[in-house]
Amino acid sequence: MANSNHHPAMAVAAREWRRLRADPWDFGMLTWIPLLMWLMMWWILSAGVPRNLPLAVIDGDGSSLSRNLVRWLDASPGLHVALVTQDRDEALRGLRERHVFGILSIPKDMQADIATGRSVPVQWAYNAQFAVHAGSMTRDVRAVATTLSVGIERIGREKRGASVIQANELYEPIRMRLVTLFNESGSYESFLGLAAVMSILQIFIALGAVTAIGVELRDATVPQWLASANDRWSIAILGKLALPMLAFLVHGLLVIALFAGLRGWRIEGSVAMTLGGIALLTLAYLALGLLIIGACLSLRTALSATAFIAAPAFAFSGQGFPLLAMPAVARAWAEALPLTHYLQLQSRTWLEGAPWRSTLPEALVLLGFTAGFGLIGALLLAWRGRHPGNWGRR
Repeated sequence: MANSNHHPAMAVAAREWRRLRADPWDFGMLTWIPLLMWLMMWWILSAGVPRNLPLAVIDGDGSSLSRNLVRWLDASPGLHVALVTQDRDEALRGLRERHVFGILSIPKDMQADIATGRSVPVQWAYNAQFAVHAGSMTRDVRAVATTLSVGIERIGREKRGASVIQANELYEPIRMRLVTLFNESGSYESFLGLAAVMSILQIFIALGAVTAIGVELRDATVPQWLASANDRWSIAILGKLALPMLAFLVHGLLVIALFAGLRGWRIEGSVAMTLGGIALLTLAYLALGLLIIGACLSLRTALSATAFIAAPAFAFSGQGFPLLAMPAVARAWAEALPLTHYLQLQSRTWLEGAPWRSTLPEALVLLGFTAGFGLIGALLLAWRGRHPGNWGRR
């Protein structure tokens, strides 16, 4: 029976705390292990923007203009000219061996042709198997080539008698003004790193719920667990999940402190909704873990099921590949995962600065996941978890 001086839920939580203190690995699964994992994920993406991606230049011209183009390419922060050659086979070999990820081919007589007023095509070939490399390098190569081309055109027009203003206007009669919103620097740290960190945490949240309840079933200590809760399943479950809830809320606060405090990614929208979103994500995945262990009644099977559901969740979240472009079945699976809705809430609130009302649908969906998963999981556990025949499974 629970200590009469304490609420039964407090007695269950105190019992769970004693268990965690006696098991350093289970304690680590709530504390330093997820901390280490999500810090490692952030560290991988902390550079923000890819730098010094290697390319090869096939310089068929060998002129001062082509050498100037090579220098400009190498001076671009995102690029590194790793190979300058006139041998196409050597450049292709470097691409196949992944010493470089793109090849810029400068044609013969480029400088002479430009001097006579002719347009010269410069070919850029890249390895599209690496989408991030290709996109970043293509943007930088295009910027360098365009800047050099604009400079040559302006100088030519000025030599033909046009003023600087006239040369600019003749070259760009219609100008496009590009405005980047909600991540002006194009940093992978903010939109991808932040999402990846929370994706790591959702795995550990679900595992925390599965482990907390699963060890009672595995060790056949369900009667003692229920006795500490005055034989009430609702109190037994709430007391069990209180410590994982607290632990992962602390992790959420640490994520905010790192990204918004130390790294300067200010929360543009509602701070309260950002904090509420983290709490709702934690509740939803604790409820999912409860449902899994209630359905499996085996710690080993439940851990495997949790890994199957939670580990690939990021791939379905719409952060790497658009949800709208997914096949119907993949889209349905994505919508069935709490992470998908949480990341929508997070990106709108944290990065876009959207008003809190616009994120209410995602918040309500997360609340629905919590209620639905939690209720079904609790009913399954109360119905099946009482029977001694379901105890002791590995």
